[in-house]
Amino acid sequence: MRNLGNFFGSVLLAAFVLSAVAMQPARGAETPAELLQPLTIVTIGDSITKGARSGVTAQQTFASLAGRELRKQGRNVRVVNIGIGGERTDQFLKRLEQATSLQPYLVTVMYGTNDSYVDKGKSTTRITADAYRANLEKIVVEMRRRGIRLILMTPPRFADDARPNGLGENPNERLEPFAVVCREVAAKWRVPLVDHFAHWTAARAGGAVLREWTTDGCHPNPFGHAKIVQAMLPTILKTLGPPLKVRENLRLGKAVRVVCFGDSVTGVYYHTGSRRAYTDMLGIALRRTAPRATIEMVNAGVSGHTTVNALQRIERDVLAKQPDVVTVMFGLNDMTRVPLDQYRANLETIVKKCRDAGAEVILATPNNVTETASRPSDKLILYCDAVRQVAGKMQVALADCHQEMEAIRQHAPFQWRLLMSDPIHPNLDGHKKIAEQLAQTITAKRVRLDDAPTQQPALRRTFSRLQEKKPLRVLAMPPLAGLIKNAFAQLAPTANVEVTTWATTVKTLSELEQEAKSRVRAMKPDLVVLAVPRAANAASTSDEAFVHSFGWLMNWSLNFGPPTWDCVVVHPAVFETADAGTRDDLVRRLVGAQDLSLIDRPAGNKATAAEIFAQWIQQQWAERR
Repeated sequence: MRNLGNFFGSVLLAAFVLSAVAMQPARGAETPAELLQPLTIVTIGDSITKGARSGVTAQQTFASLAGRELRKQGRNVRVVNIGIGGERTDQFLKRLEQATSLQPYLVTVMYGTNDSYVDKGKSTTRITADAYRANLEKIVVEMRRRGIRLILMTPPRFADDARPNGLGENPNERLEPFAVVCREVAAKWRVPLVDHFAHWTAARAGGAVLREWTTDGCHPNPFGHAKIVQAMLPTILKTLGPPLKVRENLRLGKAVRVVCFGDSVTGVYYHTGSRRAYTDMLGIALRRTAPRATIEMVNAGVSGHTTVNALQRIERDVLAKQPDVVTVMFGLNDMTRVPLDQYRANLETIVKKCRDAGAEVILATPNNVTETASRPSDKLILYCDAVRQVAGKMQVALADCHQEMEAIRQHAPFQWRLLMSDPIHPNLDGHKKIAEQLAQTITAKRVRLDDAPTQQPALRRTFSRLQEKKPLRVLAMPPLAGLIKNAFAQLAPTANVEVTTWATTVKTLSELEQEAKSRVRAMKPDLVVLAVPRAANAASTSDEAFVHSFGWLMNWSLNFGPPTWDCVVVHPAVFETADAGTRDDLVRRLVGAQDLSLIDRPAGNKATAAEIFAQWIQQQWAERR
């Protein structure tokens, strides 16, 4: 059997050499540097993943074989094998940064052989099945919250005559329950699974002698590694997604039009500051990835819409735009009033209509939410599953936004909360995460958007009315209310500025939130200036209560949809210099996440509030064009 394995490996190696020669660009052909950058796949695991040992060369391991086969199929990949002999899941977690530092698009994870083993003189496995489960889940969370796609794999079955464990048992007795755990974690997290244990068990039942697939009853020989590749390759290809023409067009610097099709999460509404949404963030990400390309972004999101509404307006709002790519994200409204089977069928129709019009499609699962009676998490997961099913059935690229956002929530619940404007809608920081996932699906590259600046100018409507010599109505909290007329008089001495003071004295943040709800949209001012004193912020009983009330204070201070008035926030440090409030940084975080402009006191600055405000207004005026 060893001769057969060596022969098989030699044939694969020869095929790889021939295919590598065939893939070389013709002499004189100009290939953009971007096209030469391979997509990285990292294989994580123990000695079975490491593979190389007596009787198995590094070129015969499943990692090497998979890389060669993927390249032969036209996929520009590099496979990096970081398996370590003897390693368990708990030990890998200590070197997780090694894997993530390689910036992989995809990782494969195969553990269990060592986790489940009982050593000589011991009566229990090296770690418990519960600990193994927790470790696998943490690996999933840590990869997915970073946007890294992954495939879980059960390890191969031991041969019948494998060396007994410390209890004198065949090691499969302890390994099999761990394989069950791996399947359960994959099912819970909706990550792809390659069940090598089941495949090898089925082969054994069919008459295969697993000893002949291994070097020692445990570790695969070249033939065994080839069997592993045979099982995992279809799942890798599915997880990588279909080759996209737009990916090459972006890299070649061509013109690309992207239409983002969805509901209120897609559209421009209060929860992202009423000026931008993930469509705009995706445009920034694509331009960073492909700076030579001409990229046009079209937002086709409408609040309250389902896939039923989508089909009613797809011709006008999407297909008439002649898009190259259509991203599709519906579900949060469908789950409240469209049956699951109809939702699935509607998605299929949307995909077909877009393809028939010549557009490529990216399906996106909706973001996760704070559970409510109308949107229970278990039901939302079923609708996300439908998106995944349609993507698989129709071979459509998938951006699993729900899975990534859920991983962020599992890693740090409060940090996830800071990505949400309300129970359903992400704020602009959350939209950046959606855009990162969409951009990665389109380009196969992860682009970080944390540094995407707040949109400028902050006072577009205000300055427009000043220049047109129209009356300016301002709703402002003290002490800025008394400074506004003087500041604007420096810009337009004849300006007609009417300032309404929004009193904050002895009011709690919750009370100001309720006042915003009843007052701002009814007034329809030209400018709202929020300046919440530290005392009001401190009155919140918890950080969660503070985030809720401060977030809704900003929400209610904005128009429901696209902007019809300006809104800026003044940090308490501008007018309260004596004490640093414990929630000062939270204010900064929340204002930025809402995509609103913040007037703040620079570190060490001793200017008065009037001077800081006037300077900020002058700077905005100077940069208005």
